[in-house]
Amino acid sequence: MLTSIVNGSHKPDDAGNTIGTSRLPPASTGVSNADRRRHNESIVIADPEHVFASGRSFKGHRTINSLNLIPWSPPDQIKAQLVTCLDAAPGTGHDLRILGAFVPLIPERMGSGNMALGHAVELLLGAWTKSRRGLPSNTWLDLRTYNRAIRSLKAALDDATVEQLTNTLTALCVLQKIEILYDFARGSNQENHAAGLIAVINKGGPAQPRTAMALHVTFESIFHMLQEDIRQDRESDFHTPEWMTALKGAIDSSNIEPVLKHLYHLWVDVTAWPGLTRLVRMLRQDPSNTMTATELHLRATSLAKLLRHQDEAILASLAETGDITIVENTIRPGLFPECYKFANFPTAKLFGFHAMFSILACRFLQEANRVLTHSDPSIEKQARRYSKRIWMAYPWLRNQVPLAVDFTGSLVFSYESGNEEERAFCVAGLREMDSSRHPPPIGEWVEATIMANAKAYSGRLPFMKTQDLKVEYDGVGCRS
Repeated sequence: MLTSIVNGSHKPDDAGNTIGTSRLPPASTGVSNADRRRHNESIVIADPEHVFASGRSFKGHRTINSLNLIPWSPPDQIKAQLVTCLDAAPGTGHDLRILGAFVPLIPERMGSGNMALGHAVELLLGAWTKSRRGLPSNTWLDLRTYNRAIRSLKAALDDATVEQLTNTLTALCVLQKIEILYDFARGSNQENHAAGLIAVINKGGPAQPRTAMALHVTFESIFHMLQEDIRQDRESDFHTPEWMTALKGAIDSSNIEPVLKHLYHLWVDVTAWPGLTRLVRMLRQDPSNTMTATELHLRATSLAKLLRHQDEAILASLAETGDITIVENTIRPGLFPECYKFANFPTAKLFGFHAMFSILACRFLQEANRVLTHSDPSIEKQARRYSKRIWMAYPWLRNQVPLAVDFTGSLVFSYESGNEEERAFCVAGLREMDSSRHPPPIGEWVEATIMANAKAYSGRLPFMKTQDLKVEYDGVGCRS
């Protein structure tokens, strides 16, 4: 991210202004026989390999006639549409699986009792369809569907039982991703969403058993929760022995794929991020506080060691198996002759976030050393090393746009280590990644806005409740 650096606010259009939503008809692909209902009409089935292949028109339709079927229920229709869309854009930046490993698990959780989740998915598919078809960005979000999804979510949050917590958490996660991707002016409403996410997870408590779906949604949402903790100047609720032990135990005992286990373990370790940022902020307010500086140095050193172990054990292993490879850079060979190639998006995500938090650990150590009057030039060398990893990963990740907006945070934190040419590369990458979003959340990526966000999310600048760009151009704060 920082995909959600600048807050918006929910402003539903109660006047009923709405954009017509193009909906896929019920699809047979991936739907069990039990889901097929007899009725008296023909069924049009979309071949996922050809859906929207011609831009604004459907291709690849097959028609099954003379089936006596009863009408599908709305949840069945949305479920079938999601199953079709999941297979519609593999290997492209519109592949819905980029949004997280939880997305393919949603269909089995949809039903008449999960209105919030169903409405959130319906909204997602409508926006995804219009974006993929190249329609004007101001038409992507259907406002009536959006308002209905928000109302359903509020009802689910008010009435959430322990049994429904995972579904409610999933609906929250889906809505947050919709707003970040398709209508940032209306969202991402970070404070409300992050508060809801934290409250729902806390309601279950550390001892609550966690299914694969619960794990996926928790760690797909955790970046936003940690960002909100930083903006609120507090430690993360999940950076406690009880929570960290429970989360790591749930990860280890799960049957999820190994690369996701590594990614989720990384997220548990970096729940230290808000607390470290808070210590930096305290030092900026009182530069003579050596006790705080010593605590910051100890905690940052601990995080750096964890990240170094992951680098030497996990990322090195992924390189040995060919999941991370180095190939010729055909995009900017003059800047970097070689670049990284990844076996899949989760591997790229692990690689990018690991580099980002390694840079942050360096910044925390530098802040502690500044007060303790220690000089260690190797720290900046380490920050540059991990920044270069991010730059070399970008040629692969740019092909995952528009859905792969998670990478913007890595580019933001890498900027500080670059020379003039490398910084220009970061600016161009950030603008490219945000160009497919409506509207670009930062406004325009320039040095002032990049550094304001990099410094605020590492405690070196305060957040200010304003949307006035002047605070960032003057270097006095970051919009919040």
